[in-house]
Amino acid sequence: MEGGRKPSDNLKGGNGMEALLMGMQEIRLEKGLSLEQLANLSGVDHERLAMFEGNPESVRNMHLDTACQISKALHCNVLDLHPDSGWRGGIHCAEDGLREIRRTRGYTQSELSEMTGIPQPNISWFETGYRSTSGMRLDTARRLSEALQCDPVDFLEK
Repeated sequence: MEGGRKPSDNLKGGNGMEALLMGMQEIRLEKGLSLEQLANLSGVDHERLAMFEGNPESVRNMHLDTACQISKALHCNVLDLHPDSGWRGGIHCAEDGLREIRRTRGYTQSELSEMTGIPQPNISWFETGYRSTSGMRLDTARRLSEALQCDPVDFLEK
């Protein structure tokens, strides 16, 4: 995993009941950054960063391009910002773009929809550019990257 962190490093708390994933604030503090410094490094305004730190639901709904900006500034994977346990990505693939990755993996849009719970028309919209993958919600990117076994930043065509 990027940044030298192992999945087990994301846990805190003494017993299994208290174990929570390390959140954006903990990652920021671990790097020794203030919110102002993170805002300057990431280009994301201070108020939005404070909202993301204070509300896990807002992180799930963060756009993928915003998550990329923050994760680059924090030197972590975009999925390290996601507040839920599960897939942490980090495996870059040779293809760029959701359509190419899906096709290379041998899935139809319908199969990918069944695997992720994301409606097939939404997958089509991301693949055709009707909806930008940079505006994809981080939670959607996490589900797609888990199903396709890739890093969510690979959905952003270069």
